[in-house]
Amino acid sequence: MKRPPGRWRAALAATVLAAPLLAGAQDAAPSAAAAQVSRGRYLATAADCIACHTVDARKPFAGGYPIATPLGTIYGPNLTPDRETGIGAWSDEQFVRALHEGVGKNGEHLYPAFPYTAFTKLSRDDVLAIKAYLFSLPAIKQRAPDNQLSFPFNQRWLLAGWKLLNFTPGPLTGADAGKSAEWKRGAYLAEGLAHCQECHTPRTLTMGLNKKLAYGGSSLAGWTAFNISADPLSGIGGWSDAELATYLHGGSVAGKASAAGPMAEAIDNSLRHLRPDDMAALVTYLRGVAPIHEAVDAKPRYAFGAPASDDASLRGAAGVGVSAVASGVAELFSGNCASCHSAAGAGSGDAYYPSLLHNSTVGANDPGNLVMVILRGVKREGDAGAVFMPGFGEHLSDAQIADLSNYLLRQFGDGSAVVTEKFVAQQRRGGPASALPRLMMGGAALGLFGVLALLSWWYKRRKKTGQTPLVEV
Repeated sequence: MKRPPGRWRAALAATVLAAPLLAGAQDAAPSAAAAQVSRGRYLATAADCIACHTVDARKPFAGGYPIATPLGTIYGPNLTPDRETGIGAWSDEQFVRALHEGVGKNGEHLYPAFPYTAFTKLSRDDVLAIKAYLFSLPAIKQRAPDNQLSFPFNQRWLLAGWKLLNFTPGPLTGADAGKSAEWKRGAYLAEGLAHCQECHTPRTLTMGLNKKLAYGGSSLAGWTAFNISADPLSGIGGWSDAELATYLHGGSVAGKASAAGPMAEAIDNSLRHLRPDDMAALVTYLRGVAPIHEAVDAKPRYAFGAPASDDASLRGAAGVGVSAVASGVAELFSGNCASCHSAAGAGSGDAYYPSLLHNSTVGANDPGNLVMVILRGVKREGDAGAVFMPGFGEHLSDAQIADLSNYLLRQFGDGSAVVTEKFVAQQRRGGPASALPRLMMGGAALGLFGVLALLSWWYKRRKKTGQTPLVEV
């Protein structure tokens, strides 16, 4: 066989040498894509996306989850890649705009029940990794119900004004000078991905976050997200780093707290899956949050309680343990609580059933969470298995729950809060009705009146000068 000319030999050699490189590039592409999807899965978990976008566990991320707000009910949309009912037709730019600017696929303003006020702080690469993960999921055709919002809150254009007052798009800036890399990562998690302020910071009259009281505690749908600032009495200043990490990972710290309600869900879905380095970073950041002190707090929530001794005096008495007919408050405790939390209220030896002494839910001056736990119980998953307490809302009347709550507060709390039958009924409905919608309705009416007055003035002015108006009023 005749040897090819020199230039062809060089080209052939280059082709042979390049073949493994081309093969490697082809292998690298799927590898890079897989890595992005894996990173997106972790980020979406840290952001707890599944909580608001899943109503049926058999259809993860398919939307339909009802989110109760003071303005009505908003339903989480479908995040699967179905092109008709999900986000399968969304471009990268549309997805980034939604998380960074709170604007939907068709240019509509998004309601801030979707926490874009926090997600705006995420990097573009992280946002696109989340999108890659969502697009890797099975497409599920399921249309979310229409939001149930009364006028004028169903008018999305009003959100443009809300954003002017309450939304500053862009990354974290200005507060990290001289801070460690761990602190900065913790800030990115708390302020962005995990959006902790959305629950733990109170709202202003316009439903924006009250940054002056950042992490000072707030309430929604009957549950209280406690103060997690660094204050040693009102917040978590008296917790050790190890205790905070243990609580965020497992939902329980003996002698401090046991998670229930939305916090238990956040731990189950999100926080317990954080890498150890991210958990340490989150704890570091929270430890540095400016303290917010509540004047009513003389001791930490977990610093109250004395063992109960009523059970011994009830032995042999008729009716003990029959909650539907129990007449005495101590009998309510004995019949409904003592079998798990012990007659003294000290819990079980392995802390599976938490102690009612030195328990932040029982020791809080706000009894809302205590009543909600009695009504709805506790359900929490963890690495060590499931934690379960049945709710008593179907078995005890509002009066009985009020009596039982007051007994627990006197015996194991500071005794300052008083639970009434009316309060229990309110909690059973999902918490107090907010006056905020009425205030905002009045503000919207005044704003609309102002706009009409301005248009009327403009029309009369143009008519007076002989100019043809552009619109008829």
